Amino acid sequence: MNDDVPASLRESPQQTFLLWLCLSLLAAFIVHVCWTLDVLQHVIASDQSRITVILLLLYVACIAHGGWRAWQLSAQHASLAALRAGDAEAARDSWAGLHLRALSLPGADQASLNEVLVEQARGTHEFGWFMAGAILKLALLATVVGFMIMLSAINSLSVREFADLPQMLAQMGSGMGVSLYTTLVGLLVNMALSLQYLLLDRSADRFIAQALLFAPAPRT
Repeated sequence: MNDDVPASLRESPQQTFLLWLCLSLLAAFIVHVCWTLDVLQHVIASDQSRITVILLLLYVACIAHGGWRAWQLSAQHASLAALRAGDAEAARDSWAGLHLRALSLPGADQASLNEVLVEQARGTHEFGWFMAGAILKLALLATVVGFMIMLSAINSLSVREFADLPQMLAQMGSGMGVSLYTTLVGLLVNMALSLQYLLLDRSADRFIAQALLFAPAPRT
């Protein structure tokens, strides 16, 4: 087995989870500040479409998914470190342990087994990237809804009395609030989730690279 792992590929066992925890605590602090300053309440109250609430709920779900994946990847890095240290029994049922045992079988298809390892390490991240894209699309949808609210107020201008003009301006302002606030929230959530899943992807890439460098050549 080859254990010559470059320093750029090494990762401490709990590094990924601790980085995810730092990002999550930073996000929670920002949310707390916005709530204390009544910014978040104002944004939610100004959004007639309630898409902002949906975006925030999706963000919480994706954060929970990211935490589970960060913990799982950290555990797999710890198991791989145990394998490199010679403790094969402690990491027997880990991804790397199963991969090594499969490679040791006669006639093992290394390419297929490598694909399985990659799928284990990165496969579920596709859900997170999909959700990040869906959140951005929801924000753009809210932008369209906001402009529709504004246009409905403009279209009704010719059939209303002058005394109703303040009400129409309020409706236009409401539509602008839906458009701007939801777009802002969607962009911020998208960037936060993209950073989270980039962190998970990089951790998975390091794990895959270490596992492949450590793996023996398959038997023929």
